[in-house]
Amino acid sequence: MKLLLAAALIAAPLAASAAAAPDAKAKRNLTAAIRLYHKLDLAGASARFDEALEAVPGWKTAAGFRAACRWTLGDLAGAAEDAKIAIKLKPNDAPSYAARGKARLVLKDYAGALSDFRASSAEDSRSIEGPLGEGSTLSALGKSREALAALNAAVKRDPGSAAALLMRGSVKDRMRDFRGASEDYGAILEISPKFTWARYYRGKALRELKDYRGADADFSAFLETNEDHEDSHYLRSNVRFLLGDYRGAAADLTKVIAVNPRKGLAYSNRGQTRALLGDKAGAVADLRKALELDPQRRDKIQAAIAAIESDAAPAAEPAPEPEALAPEKAAPPRRAPAADRDAPSFGDDGPAVSVEKSGKDIAPKRVKAPEADLDELPAKPDSVDAPKPGAAPGRRARKEPLPERHNGEEESLFIDK
Repeated sequence: MKLLLAAALIAAPLAASAAAAPDAKAKRNLTAAIRLYHKLDLAGASARFDEALEAVPGWKTAAGFRAACRWTLGDLAGAAEDAKIAIKLKPNDAPSYAARGKARLVLKDYAGALSDFRASSAEDSRSIEGPLGEGSTLSALGKSREALAALNAAVKRDPGSAAALLMRGSVKDRMRDFRGASEDYGAILEISPKFTWARYYRGKALRELKDYRGADADFSAFLETNEDHEDSHYLRSNVRFLLGDYRGAAADLTKVIAVNPRKGLAYSNRGQTRALLGDKAGAVADLRKALELDPQRRDKIQAAIAAIESDAAPAAEPAPEPEALAPEKAAPPRRAPAADRDAPSFGDDGPAVSVEKSGKDIAPKRVKAPEADLDELPAKPDSVDAPKPGAAPGRRARKEPLPERHNGEEESLFIDK
């Protein structure tokens, strides 16, 4: 009897262990979750990852992949929790090496992550996970060109991975290959039209390419579902000013101020726009508020106020009606060959693409760019800030190298640093 009881006690944990092993259905569920993640259907992927881990609690490979998804969704605590489970993996195939690599990347063990992602590629030369993870890790280390080579390989293995295209597009953006970045973002929209953040990032790239109507179209499409997104309104005010739509620019800046009443640049820019529209009192009021919020630009702002009060600021012609300025819907750019892609700025300290909640959606985070000098922007002939005859040449005229990248957030069209 005692022997039978002992045998039963030994068999019980073995049975539980066998029950905990993922069956074919659980594996299919995990595969479906990973596929949704690559299409940037983040909500759908998250739900599938949850189902996989509810069916098989403690499944280390699934935990590693869910860590990447949680990080992308901005759930850093949840990502770290999953990573601590997946880090205990003893990999024996490509997916398990990739899962542990994702866990190590979340936990910032970059050397370990690189080792795992390269081992994953060695185990399965057809899988995207190895080169995508390697590119993500190299990007986190600031090795953009090496990251690009890995991401090119990832896209070659799976041209339908929107996650890989997003990572590669951000690398191109960082390396100032704005044409290549816009093409990658356009390719994402072909794969996942509902991922509207690709329009936001493409709009920023098109702005750098001076395709202001295309940028306006993308920002406008993005704002249809993210109406309170501050940076999009700010950037659209920028391109609308450059298109001569001063009323549209002022309206966007009013929205920025409603969302962030402490943003001095929005007041200074709206003040200058109002001056161009002939609203002298509103212009001076805005500039005085900018002076209160942005005292480091005191001299520049005070000079603008003095110019307006002395009627030195030229009045702009009335802006065309909004419908006359509405740009045509921009067609997604043609996708560039894989060899032409460059290095990402999303997820520089995370698994693939990092995103944060904003408005009604979730957006990939971007590393803050260095502040840029205003003379890099084309001057409007009738702007109060246009270069005066005999003035020292700007950076562009002097052919000095530009900063690595702008994000628009730090720039003022009118009030220089």
